[in-house]
Amino acid sequence: MKKHFAILAMAGTLTLLSCNAADKKTNAETTPVAADSKMVKIEFSGTENFTIKNPKLKVSLYGSDPTLADVPATLITEKEFEQTSVPFTIDLPVPNDAASKITPSSKGPAKYYVGVEWDSDGNGKANEKGDIFIDHDKQFPNVKLDGETQKVYLKVLK
Repeated sequence: MKKHFAILAMAGTLTLLSCNAADKKTNAETTPVAADSKMVKIEFSGTENFTIKNPKLKVSLYGSDPTLADVPATLITEKEFEQTSVPFTIDLPVPNDAASKITPSSKGPAKYYVGVEWDSDGNGKANEKGDIFIDHDKQFPNVKLDGETQKVYLKVLK
């Protein structure tokens, strides 16, 4: 009886997820959001004319303790998206316990930033001359996990 109940529960969950996923279509992705995560809305923009031959990109969220020097940031989450134009806005799922994933553990408020890996010119190599990349000169891509839309600037690597 327990085995049948488990199968029924699993089938019901899958049915609900498939129904909800259709409502949450975002940026050509349909990924159910885990119950222990929240969404961070990130708006990507830039002032250049962008030519996109390969629409597939990966957005990563990193966290660190700002009081520690010379310690690499920790990858918190990453997700692939498809975009054919700039500007665009994405919803990046972030675990509710993001700060607890940072190693070494953060003593105070954690600092977060995003990274982009995009072979936008379609030559098979991401983040090289001709690809769209984060414009660190304009603003470092820090983000806050506070529910507000975060802004990140892009440019073409020269």
